[in-house]
Amino acid sequence: MLGVAFLVAAGLAGATRGFAQGGIFRVGYAGASVQIDPQLAYVSTAWSLEYATAAKLFNYPDRAGPAGGVLQPEVASGYKVSRDGRTYTFTLRHGFRFSDGTPVTAKSFAYAIDRVANHDLASPGASFITDQNGTNIVGAIAVNAGKATHVSGVVAKEYRLVIRLTRRDPTLLTKLAMPFFQATSLRLPLTREVVGAYPSAGPYAFTRNTPNELTELRRNPYYRGLRPRNLKGVEVWWNVDEQAGFREVEAGSLDEGPLPDAEVRGVARRFGVNKSRFWVEPSNCVGYVGINSRRPLFRNNVALRQALSWMIDRRALLAPLPPYSGSPWTHLLPPSVPGSVTAKKLQPYRGAPNARKALRLAAGHLRAGPVNVGYRSSAPGGLAQAESVRDVLVKLGVRASRVKLKAFGADIYGAIGRQNSDVDLGVALGWCSESPEPLGLLSLGFNGLGSAGTKFQSRLGALHRLHGAARLRALGRLDLDLITNLAPVVATRTYNGRFYFSRRVQPKSLVYGGVYQDWSIPALALK
Repeated sequence: MLGVAFLVAAGLAGATRGFAQGGIFRVGYAGASVQIDPQLAYVSTAWSLEYATAAKLFNYPDRAGPAGGVLQPEVASGYKVSRDGRTYTFTLRHGFRFSDGTPVTAKSFAYAIDRVANHDLASPGASFITDQNGTNIVGAIAVNAGKATHVSGVVAKEYRLVIRLTRRDPTLLTKLAMPFFQATSLRLPLTREVVGAYPSAGPYAFTRNTPNELTELRRNPYYRGLRPRNLKGVEVWWNVDEQAGFREVEAGSLDEGPLPDAEVRGVARRFGVNKSRFWVEPSNCVGYVGINSRRPLFRNNVALRQALSWMIDRRALLAPLPPYSGSPWTHLLPPSVPGSVTAKKLQPYRGAPNARKALRLAAGHLRAGPVNVGYRSSAPGGLAQAESVRDVLVKLGVRASRVKLKAFGADIYGAIGRQNSDVDLGVALGWCSESPEPLGLLSLGFNGLGSAGTKFQSRLGALHRLHGAARLRALGRLDLDLITNLAPVVATRTYNGRFYFSRRVQPKSLVYGGVYQDWSIPALALK
């Protein structure tokens, strides 16, 4: 095959060694249970469990920080890309087995793609391989329409897998690393959801699932991969009362459980933050103040948009929210997303508020007319945040009588992007990445920017020939340039997960995976 060949060496090396082996990790969730079918599960809780049970062509290593967001080969030992970028040929490693002993072959991945595309199964993953403007595997649309049962662009022969696309797509490996596309046993029904235990090829397997009561994981006895595997297993208890679950963690009958808002500050005082039992980590979401650049006030008004970012007090916006639920942030890619720039010295608007710089930028750009600030009334502290933004506008020189606050529901997201809307700013907004691919979050920055946004879109298009770390670095630079030079929104905060563990958990074994926004189960160990 013509094109570029990518040879991959060692797979996912385990990050933790030398910890005590065995024991059952018990976790309680206040909510209902999640789906565990590999092609249907689509929430972070389910994906964190599947991170323990799945084996993929490429996967994320059990490592904390930016290293945990860099894809590494797992079942794939190498791959080639054709010159036109539309055909990927993967060579698979021998030795991976499902928890029932059957070998993982190329058909295991082809079957996963067939299940994802299947019309009757209705997998939410189908949109990731049937996008005519993004990832579109040849034949996937026909299967999704119910005209076929096998995706014709996927050819599997023993340990060789070929995937043909309708167009070049540098995000394919990221998509294939989603749990939807894990090695899938042919014993799973093609058109029906799996609710109970099923064979899987990762370090662990689902061995019991009683919806809304208990989900169990145990070691895959046939696993010979390189990932860590300290625990004997995991028990997940669902519909746990929040306060009762907190007390069970205190007593040690649960190893991780609910943490009521009222208990957070006390736990932080007792154990500190990210030291032993109380941990705070960012999710794949960013909070922001939306700017309607189609409205007269902000249209072609970069200086005023920049002034807003310099004047806003991000800590003040966090004040009415539950403790430790967010941290100040200044650009579109949150720290947990691959490619995000986390170095403090590179952060745009660092040290804000900077009144002197903001006033200099705003001078001569305030324009006339009312300024309507919409806010999500259902969001915690929504009104208080809107009042804080109104104060910022007044400090910039806008007369207080010009500023009006308007309450909205979820429809504020539509209002902030329409030219015929009367909303200039949207407060208490959040945007989440539904996959580890950074493009979804960056798209937030292109709305209503006209020719200026088009220039950045062309830069985005130029990234289509880049792969791996080079592509992530380029996306990170684009993020900083966009938020600094066009200021399409005011990024304000991360969304944080708060975690509370029992005294049985070995703190040094805790490896937070930003991609799936939870802790690596294979890396976990008990004392």
